Amino acid sequence: MILELLGSAGFGSLLGALFGWLNKKEESQTLKMKLDHERAMIEANTKSQIELSKMSIEEAKVVGQLAVDKTEAQAFSTSQKSSGIGEAIKAFIRPAILAVLMYQTYLILDALETLTGGLASLPATDIMALYKIVILMVTGLTATAVSWYFAQRSSKQFDKLVDKWL
Repeated sequence: MILELLGSAGFGSLLGALFGWLNKKEESQTLKMKLDHERAMIEANTKSQIELSKMSIEEAKVVGQLAVDKTEAQAFSTSQKSSGIGEAIKAFIRPAILAVLMYQTYLILDALETLTGGLASLPATDIMALYKIVILMVTGLTATAVSWYFAQRSSKQFDKLVDKWL
């Protein structure tokens, strides 16, 4: 009887339907897993594309800022250049100004000397005070000129000396 039951068309149909259903269920789960995987991959690709786009935007900003900085540096460098005539004019301006100022100082001192009668019209104490002032001024100006001269020179030994002091 068991063999008749197992061998019957009804049992075979039921068994076929059951395994067919299980097979369809397994296919459905496999398809769902495949689609879930594809959806996850699409999401991951989308996220990575968005991140790459953000990085590209940031990179473009940095490249743009670098280009602006480079252009500004070139503009500054160009603005600092001058022609040979310009350099010659710059080289003669300071000596010309100094010569004019020294000549005007001489004219003023000569006019005062003529108007006041010179040092002979001053008492001895005033002449000594003036002498001290002149000596101090000349000494101070000499020290300033000498130190400025040596400071402007490009000497490695002087630079080392200054570095030790500072």
